[in-house]
Amino acid sequence: MSMLVLKRKFSPVFLLFFTSAGFPDSLALAADAPAKAAEPLQTVEVAGPRANAQRRNETAAKIVITSDELQRFGDNELSSVLRRQPGISVVVNELRLRGLGAGYTQILVNGDAVAPGFSIDSISPDLIERVEILRTTTAEFSAQAIAGTINIILKKNVSRAKKEFKFSLAHDQHNWNPALGLEVADKTDGFSDALTANLSRTGYETDPLVNERVYDANGKLIADRLLHQRNIADFKRISATPRLNWSLENGDTISWQSFIDYYHNDNWGGDHETTLSGQSTQYPANNYLALSHTVMLRSDVNWAHRLNADAKLNLKLGLQYNKRNTDYVFNGFGLNVDSPFVRHVVSNAIDSSFTSSGKYLSRIFDEHSLALGWDAALIQRSEARVQYDRQPYASLIDELDEDYQAHVRRLALFAQDEWDMTSRLQAYLGLRWEGLNTETEGRLMTAVQTRSSVWSPVMQFLWKLPDSEKDQLRFALSRTYKAPTTRNLVPRRYTANNDNGPNNPDFQGNPHLLPELAWSLDVAYETYFSKESMVSLSVYAKRVQDVTVQNLYQQNGVWISSPYNDGTANVVGIEFDSKFALSSLFPHAPAVDVRMNAARNWSRLNSVPGPDNRLTDQVPLTANLGADYKMTDKQTVGFNMNFQNGGVVQVTPGLRTYSGVSRNVDLYALWKLEQKAQIRLTINNLLHQDNLQASLFSDATGKTRRLVTTPGNTTIRLVFEKNL
Repeated sequence: MSMLVLKRKFSPVFLLFFTSAGFPDSLALAADAPAKAAEPLQTVEVAGPRANAQRRNETAAKIVITSDELQRFGDNELSSVLRRQPGISVVVNELRLRGLGAGYTQILVNGDAVAPGFSIDSISPDLIERVEILRTTTAEFSAQAIAGTINIILKKNVSRAKKEFKFSLAHDQHNWNPALGLEVADKTDGFSDALTANLSRTGYETDPLVNERVYDANGKLIADRLLHQRNIADFKRISATPRLNWSLENGDTISWQSFIDYYHNDNWGGDHETTLSGQSTQYPANNYLALSHTVMLRSDVNWAHRLNADAKLNLKLGLQYNKRNTDYVFNGFGLNVDSPFVRHVVSNAIDSSFTSSGKYLSRIFDEHSLALGWDAALIQRSEARVQYDRQPYASLIDELDEDYQAHVRRLALFAQDEWDMTSRLQAYLGLRWEGLNTETEGRLMTAVQTRSSVWSPVMQFLWKLPDSEKDQLRFALSRTYKAPTTRNLVPRRYTANNDNGPNNPDFQGNPHLLPELAWSLDVAYETYFSKESMVSLSVYAKRVQDVTVQNLYQQNGVWISSPYNDGTANVVGIEFDSKFALSSLFPHAPAVDVRMNAARNWSRLNSVPGPDNRLTDQVPLTANLGADYKMTDKQTVGFNMNFQNGGVVQVTPGLRTYSGVSRNVDLYALWKLEQKAQIRLTINNLLHQDNLQASLFSDATGKTRRLVTTPGNTTIRLVFEKNL
């Protein structure tokens, strides 16, 4: 496969769609800112019959995104694919269900939690068999899923022997980005093996513009400055996913699967400040250079043993290892000073874990499918950081040497029963107990130990309405939680190199954080009027206790933000999802498949004064409209329009933030050629809308407004695919 990508500005074809949202009066700064594929030859289809059938018949509700759907637009990044799915929003490559970020959405790979700092875009859509979206937790998976769970299932089974070689070439903002890919698979009686390997280079450039204004207590403007930022990155990555499968003579199966990823990142850039009035920042001219490399390994072995005709035992052992090394240098130049302030930081972080899980499944009395199991993990995170600071014209160097180690022991026991109460009423009853023990120690901190345990009951009911083969109702009640991250627990200071302030503070963890607990209620109506067509309307309500909020304060002239538990939040929302063939409504319509979804979310946090006291910068509205038109057996075209609203959030009593509206239009065209070849043309982000972020802090001494505008770009991608 060869791929050509060009990125440039386009005059918008569409000026607005779905809605328009103006910049709020409370953050009117904007008005003053300056203008500014595993089976590549399969038929493209919208969530095929198997995915619809699984969604329809599963007692524990889930949405299944198939491999065909993941590869429809030829995306290289998984986040780009998933933002088109119902109820999912993407904020700086973070996936959010119910619009909630900050760890409320659980991300799993093959059912196991990912390590801190994991990026879903490190997994190519070509490597994925399917993605499962669970809005209600199940007892089998961790209950650390207040917003829901996104489970990424990597390809495991090998259907046939094959060899595929792929080559791509992309052009992005003065960067040529080549990539090589190889997939080899073989299958014999009782054994199969496969290896997928990728080698790539990716470069990108961003040019944010920051406008900052400072006012005194009387509202007089005392500082007005522009920061022209420049960020350039160069990624080099190699990854491999080997897998083996054995089918033994006694009916047992053993499978081994690994994911190995190594990437090196060179990142550099700087700020050039223009002071329009008043005082400049401490370092109005500065630059940085960051070199880092990361190694990631995931490996697991699964054994499935059939005890008898009605009972089965599954055992799984897993290993994860992540290591990141970073070398960072910052040079800051003050006004009329030709000798810089130099900060040199050398750091590394290692995350390792060993996991063990098992599940016993049995069919009882023909109406019950019982599962009992455990899930245990030993997790260790260590971080070391040495910082060297040299002031201008100084010969002495200030040194700060920090390290810490965190040890986490997790044990979970669960039981679940899928009960066919009647021919039209099914129930899922589950109970999970999960205990966490965390020990943290370091050179400059007092050792801290925290223990917590949570009982998480869950009930889900599926009722197929009487005298109907297409209509059904779902009801779910569950208890979930969110444990504090290691970064939030460790009282280490993460410093801002320049322009420290209430809108750009240092961050420091809090070792006394507690888990957040939530009760959730979900109700949904679904109708399936053909194999490929369905409509779903759902509502939900959640009550979250011990919510983690931010404490923003000033210490020795330095602004610091630190998390702590305070208050209760109420979260509610409604979601619509529909996929259908146009011919199911109009018999003589062309072969067009339509997909529509929208989600509206609300939340209120009682420990922060309103209005706009939403939970964790919750995205209030997402919507998608898309269609695929099969013109002939060899030609298919399609589009998707994505809308994501932002708005104002009251983060603390003195701090308000704003996120702009995001609109994306994606197009694709697919031509199938002779001899198992095809060409795909895609256009992503046709509107190339700028990204807008703003914040406003005010107290008795005055207020500070900060606006960041990051230009958007349109991507054109040409893909050639051919089996060897």
